[in-house]
Amino acid sequence: MWRYTDLSKFIDLLSCGKLWLSNAEILASDDPFEGTLGAVQFPHRMWRTLDEVPEQLRVQILEMCSRGTDGTPEAAFRSWFMGEEQRCIMMQSGRRNYFVNCWHASDHESAAMWKIYGSPGAGVAIVTNGARLETALSKNSEDFYLGAVQYRDPSFVQIGCSNAFDTIMIKRSSYKYEQEVRLVHRHTSDFHDALANFEWNDNTMRFDNIIDDPRPVVPGKSFNCEIDVLIERVIVSPFAPPWYAPMIERVRERFGLRFPIHRSTLLDAPHSLP
Repeated sequence: MWRYTDLSKFIDLLSCGKLWLSNAEILASDDPFEGTLGAVQFPHRMWRTLDEVPEQLRVQILEMCSRGTDGTPEAAFRSWFMGEEQRCIMMQSGRRNYFVNCWHASDHESAAMWKIYGSPGAGVAIVTNGARLETALSKNSEDFYLGAVQYRDPSFVQIGCSNAFDTIMIKRSSYKYEQEVRLVHRHTSDFHDALANFEWNDNTMRFDNIIDDPRPVVPGKSFNCEIDVLIERVIVSPFAPPWYAPMIERVRERFGLRFPIHRSTLLDAPHSLP
């Protein structure tokens, strides 16, 4: 796994010994689909009655929701619709509770990633793997999840999700070039309940009295990280001047670290046979 970064963020990592995870709400300023399951935020709202629902989903609704109701198809649909409405509202309000650190999965360095994230002429790439990342963060009491992002067609519509991390591990296929692996922490100790005082409105088929979270969004969180465990090696940008790699070595020595540093070979000329 590769993390392409500029010099300032690299030095911050080394000097603080902490790994920064950005709030998903902040990431949404660059990608408005961040933390959603597809092109439609509340897809169940496409239907107002059970008869309008596609047959395959209709069968699932009747199987899942007929218990605990008065047994009628209409009651099953109402129960399912309310559940989907609640899930979507909580998913939307809970995006700010996810904190993310992004990596690029590849066996080789990427010219595109250097140009996008490596800060022209002044970037480095940190190379690691899942086992190193897990061990480097093992002294933290918080839980982390590591997984590959799934890329979907921008018009894809999904009904329901299997677990709490589905929303944060899905992106549009427009971003597939990133080949992203995400380290995710879900902060739940002060989770905002948008439906604490809800009332269901049968006429509008919506919840009334939804409570917005008045607190400012926390930009991110830092977690203790053993740097020499995290970093397998550092690659210096192929666009960097000759003096750049020795400078990175001095920075490493300044903080008493031992990870190897290599110059990128991306722009090396092909070998010639005699």
